[in-house]
Amino acid sequence: MGASKEQRAATAKRRADAIRLRLAGMDYETIAERLDYSSRQAAHKDIQRAMTAYIQEASAAVDELRNVELMRLDRLQAAAWPAAIKGDLLAIETCRRLIVERRKLLGLDRPAKVEVITLDAVDEEIRKLEAELAGGVENPAPDPFAGAES
Repeated sequence: MGASKEQRAATAKRRADAIRLRLAGMDYETIAERLDYSSRQAAHKDIQRAMTAYIQEASAAVDELRNVELMRLDRLQAAAWPAAIKGDLLAIETCRRLIVERRKLLGLDRPAKVEVITLDAVDEEIRKLEAELAGGVENPAPDPFAGAES
């Protein structure tokens, strides 16, 4: 069975206190001692759980806010669109700006990631593959006994 309401409230308060102490610069050992954790690892784990939950909540809030903003842009564009279609230059500019804002909000204009591979890197990779195919060893270490008299 799950924890009672009181236990969940106590756990939430202890986590909040632990985060507050950690943000103040306190080490996990001291946090564990002050807040009656069984070990510094337990304090660390609890703080990490709380931070993960916070990040997930913040991420969900960002997604929700993004959707609200998109709906606002849609409504504004819908209001300006009929005049823009009829050639009203101010309405056209308004729609253009709204489209730009939507593109920014959705990240459509982010630069594409480009990977640059130099010819030297390609040549090196070919050399390694050829050595592998030939059954040889790349850059073999010199034999310290080569040329020694027995």
